[in-house]
Amino acid sequence: MNNKVQEKLRLLFEDYANKLPARIDGIEEQWASLQKHQDPKKLADFHREIHSLCGSSATYGYHALSQAARQLEAFLKVLMDQEIKIDSEQIQEVNFLLANLAPMSKFVSAEKLGAVSFSLTGAVDNKIIYLLDKKEAAHDFREELLDSGYLVRAQKDIFQLQKALSVAAPLVIIVDIDSFEEAELAELVTMRKTLDVSVSLLCVSHQGDLLTRLKAVRAGGSYFFQKPIDSFHLTRVLDQMSASTAKQPYRILIIDDSQSLAEYHALILQDAGMITSITTKPLEIMKVIADFQPDLLLMDIYMPDCSGIELAAVLRQQASYTSLPIIFLSTEDDRIKQLSALNIGGDDFLTKPILPQHLVSAVRSRAKRSGILSAFMVRDSLTELLNHTATLQQVSAEIKRAEEESLELSLVILDIDYFKSINDTYGHLMGDYVLRKLAESLLSQLRKTDIVGRYGGDEFVLILPKTNKEVSLQLCNRIREHFSRLNFKAEGIDFPVTFSMGIATYSYHQNAQNLVESADKAMYQAKEQGRNKVVHFDDEL
Repeated sequence: MNNKVQEKLRLLFEDYANKLPARIDGIEEQWASLQKHQDPKKLADFHREIHSLCGSSATYGYHALSQAARQLEAFLKVLMDQEIKIDSEQIQEVNFLLANLAPMSKFVSAEKLGAVSFSLTGAVDNKIIYLLDKKEAAHDFREELLDSGYLVRAQKDIFQLQKALSVAAPLVIIVDIDSFEEAELAELVTMRKTLDVSVSLLCVSHQGDLLTRLKAVRAGGSYFFQKPIDSFHLTRVLDQMSASTAKQPYRILIIDDSQSLAEYHALILQDAGMITSITTKPLEIMKVIADFQPDLLLMDIYMPDCSGIELAAVLRQQASYTSLPIIFLSTEDDRIKQLSALNIGGDDFLTKPILPQHLVSAVRSRAKRSGILSAFMVRDSLTELLNHTATLQQVSAEIKRAEEESLELSLVILDIDYFKSINDTYGHLMGDYVLRKLAESLLSQLRKTDIVGRYGGDEFVLILPKTNKEVSLQLCNRIREHFSRLNFKAEGIDFPVTFSMGIATYSYHQNAQNLVESADKAMYQAKEQGRNKVVHFDDEL
């Protein structure tokens, strides 16, 4: 944990300690008012305040106070459930439990959760791949990976791998599990646990049966490929992993009526490299989500105006938020209520207080899983590029950004020449291979900031942010010439494949449909001029 975050946490702990006596006085006044004017809403507010105290006090090291508050909270739940007027015996019990709060607030643990130092982040080189193979066998996919810009470094044993890891953390470790015994793979598991940074493990094997796949899982493998390996699919998986390590940090929205506790959790997540935003007003959640665009919501259950469960139910009714991950973080230990929260739309339930590393791990894994599932929903299954709908959404998003930031933007429509003839002559499997090879070629030659989508059939869309007419023409011609030099082979016959490209450069106040139509017209003009050409919309139309 860096010094800046540690200092902020220290100030939070000090502030909590300073405000704690006044907070307990306020709770006692709240109870005195409730006795005079018994009201279900006031009782619910009082219960929520005790619930908040229970969670925050444990987080800030007041474990005895948290236990006392938990006993009071449990009794208040009984009173709320019975829905009758509180009698003198019940008032006496609350008075007794309430009297324990002030004395218990004097005891603070020396081991505060926020003071725990931990390392969860580290620099990953997203172009280095370590290939662990004791037999040092030749692997067909190595050349493909090298062509795609990856640096493949062979490691013959776990000791050599450990030395390499001490120098640089790779994007992934690929291990050929056929060349290692179970005991050796167990060593690999032990060694990876000592690393400061998490590195994914990809296992390959000639066998694809359940026992082999179990062997891969027990070795810690996150991915499995059976030989002979589909180089295209392997490269796409690595590209997605590389994009994930280079992407913007996860954006986490924290919804909690306790500002202090929300700030504490925000600091923990920020130290792990995430971007956070806090709101203590659940009724303003829609505007906050629209403005902040979070990757995940972390929310309490008991809040004023509406509960976290109600809030989750409202969000799940809207199509745009059905897949937004929601993690509940609460002192609620009633398993039935926890299951109810998950049933209504929560993805996970964490109990306060929670260790920093456990919080970060839960948030990160849920956000990452959501990103992977979202990627499957927007990807074309053959080329693994963005599908038609996702491509158009990206066009609209980039147009909006170009207009807001006064940036240049070019859009390209690409169509393979005589693609029907390729399918008719060499078969649809070869046609599919050509499409995948084109997708691979485009991704390898474009910038990370460029966006590629399969528009449909043999049509592709390239979105080129911050790119004017001249640069887009040079780039497209280079891509076209490179691909036209590739040789495809079917039934012993070599044949080239070419494509035609149309470019449209964004003009202010254009929408996605106008821009796509302009590029499409330019592409058809390239076809009419003889194919295997690049045409800009302004030049020919």
